[in-house]
Order: sequence, then structure tokens, then C-alpha cells
Amino acid sequence: MASTSADRAYQLIRDKIVTLDMQPGSVIQEAEMMTQLGLGRTPIREALKRLETEKLVEVTPRRGMFVAEIAMTDLPQICEVRVELEALCASLAAQRITPEELEEFRVLVDRHLKADRGELDELLARDHAFHQLLARASGNRFMRDEIERYYNLSLRIWHLVTHRVRPEDADVDAHVEILEAIEAGDPEQAKRRMRKHIEFFDRAIRESL
Repeated sequence: MASTSADRAYQLIRDKIVTLDMQPGSVIQEAEMMTQLGLGRTPIREALKRLETEKLVEVTPRRGMFVAEIAMTDLPQICEVRVELEALCASLAAQRITPEELEEFRVLVDRHLKADRGELDELLARDHAFHQLLARASGNRFMRDEIERYYNLSLRIWHLVTHRVRPEDADVDAHVEILEAIEAGDPEQAKRRMRKHIEFFDRAIRESL
């Protein structure tokens, strides 16, 4: 039960940080988190320790705990890691995906195509779901954890400039083309299209600055 509560605390706090509901540099108070989330001190502390390892929370001796600042200069390095990790992930998914996961992909991409492309927050939520499913389909749990970590760091930056980017910058077409490569069992094409997708994100952010 404690583990489940800690996971829930982690997900709730992480989402607040990633979407900038908790502003970069703001102080984190355990008591306030307990009241907001309706969870105990132990799961909150476990969640915050995990978020610290993921560079979303910073602890300063004698000062306290803070939401990590966002450094735009980190973007090139984050994208360098994501390009390699997620390209490999797409390649593995094309080789290892199960029939059940493939059907999940088809449903997700179909919903993505039918959705209102003017709603950037919704597009980002579906993009996140796509990358999470792809990471699961890779069959590598270590890769899945790292992809989630770096995706969240990227997503914070996206939310920071969301008022300057356009819905088309979410590169919805990538989902269709990566799915087609996976359906065809073509790991090289899946890898190439994922690289292009991550590089597209990097370029869209840079152009918005």
C-alpha cells in the first residue's frame, strides 16, 4: 500500500512540475503537499526523493527543497540523449511489439488523427501516451524508465514556451509514420522517423525563442 501511495504521490507531483503548475524555483513544503494530495508524509518524501534523482526537484542544504529551475541551455543535451534512446526504442519496438500492443498503437494514433489539432495541451498528452507505449513495446524496462525521465525534462521546456509554438509543431504525422514502420516490421525506418521526430521538437523550440 505504501508503494502504491508513493507512486501516486510521484505521478501527481511530477505532473504539477512538468506542466509548470508548480513554478520553477518555487519552494516545496511537505505539509502543503500532504494537504493538497491527501497523502501521508512517507509517500510524499519517497516521491520527492525520486523526483530529485530525475532532476525535477533540487535540495539545497540549510535552505530547503525547490522545484528545479529550467535551463534552456540544457535543451541540446536533452535532445542528444532522446534522439539516441528513442531511435533505439522505435527500432526495438518494430522487432518486439506484441499484437496487443500493436492494436493499442492503432487505436491511439487513430484518436490522435481525429482529435482537434488546435488543442496543444491535448496533443502533448497524446504524444506522451505514444512515447510511453512505444517504450513499453521496446521490451526493455531500463530504457522505458530513462525515456520517461528525459521526456519529462523536454515537456517542461515545451510548457515553458507553449504560448509561442503552433499545434503543427507537435509533429502529429510522426505517429502515423512510426506506426507504419512498426507494422511493416521495419526497424531502420522506425529509427529514422523517430530521430526526425525528436529533431523536429528541438528545432520547434529553438525557433520559438
